[in-house]
Amino acid sequence: MLKARRSASEGAYHITALSGQGSYTEPSSYNQQSALINIPAAGYAQSPLMMGGADVLLTSASAKVNVVMTYRVASLSLSLASVPEDVSAVNVGVSQQYKAIDMSGTFSGSSTANVKCTKTGDVWTSEQVYLLPGAGSSTTLTLSLTNAEGQTSYSYELSEPLEAAVPYTIKGTYVESTAPYITGVITIEGWQEERSFDFEFGSGSSSGGSSSTTAYYEVESLPVEGQDWKGHLAALVENANEREADVLLLGLHEMINVYAPAAEGHETQMQDSVKAYIENDLKDWAVPTEEQARALKKMYGGNYEELNLVINRLKGDEINVYTSSSNARYLCEEGTKTFNFAENGSITSAGTSVKYRLRLVKKIHVIVK
Repeated sequence: MLKARRSASEGAYHITALSGQGSYTEPSSYNQQSALINIPAAGYAQSPLMMGGADVLLTSASAKVNVVMTYRVASLSLSLASVPEDVSAVNVGVSQQYKAIDMSGTFSGSSTANVKCTKTGDVWTSEQVYLLPGAGSSTTLTLSLTNAEGQTSYSYELSEPLEAAVPYTIKGTYVESTAPYITGVITIEGWQEERSFDFEFGSGSSSGGSSSTTAYYEVESLPVEGQDWKGHLAALVENANEREADVLLLGLHEMINVYAPAAEGHETQMQDSVKAYIENDLKDWAVPTEEQARALKKMYGGNYEELNLVINRLKGDEINVYTSSSNARYLCEEGTKTFNFAENGSITSAGTSVKYRLRLVKKIHVIVK
């Protein structure tokens, strides 16, 4: 809280208090509410901007004004471990963020931050930087690795904008497999209530591969397991208390004749299907993990008929348990394993010449308003 004192004539005033604006591009004059404080050209600043405002009607010789200041930026830091030795530079791009804030606290414009990392020991880290909040409904993170052969970029879309007064810490690990990919956890902690996002940077294209994230939603009441939630199927409700819960949505629509990624000539079919899937404008679905598949089997194995009643009401495709010749098997665990909804069905390795079914999931976290 800031306590301000100065001489002034009688009349109406708006008082704006600022802190930390020195590392931003400042206006030539602060005397108008439309005066803009701009984020530097790099898209980020090196100090946190705080602002507070109050309207005052001065009708007597003196008046006391208390201005409460709040952070108007998010903070961001990055660390990346196990990066190949031949990498000479690491950068992370963050878009789209607001570009400026005026004296009334209104954001405007858009910009992309390009945060450079430096190598300390075996880890690439960035300094802690400060960004204005997100200007859109989501945030795109682009991680770029440079070596002698050029630059490789992996992108990931976070399904919500960065928020002011929230510190974001991105910790990633580069993993070698058949194709390289990056996994990690985004943890939000500090100024506001802690939240976390799991993500995966895929490989094979500049837009990355499969990705999984936990999206956050404010709700009037917690979803009911096995029932409709905003036009989607809330298959599992876990870690619930009176105020919040983790929810696993099960896709309403089923894909058939899908090969596992190990099938020669069909390596990208499953992932292409994942990227293209949208359900009632909801994006960023994923192949179930083995743990999620086991939880679905435990809940609905041998009891899938009730789930199909809900799916039918939502105009989806029914879950299949048997085909004309065998059990109906669904891909899971990045397409390396399969499962089914039969009561005694097992989880087995995926074949390289068999066509499977694919039903996607989306993990969300709900908080009661």
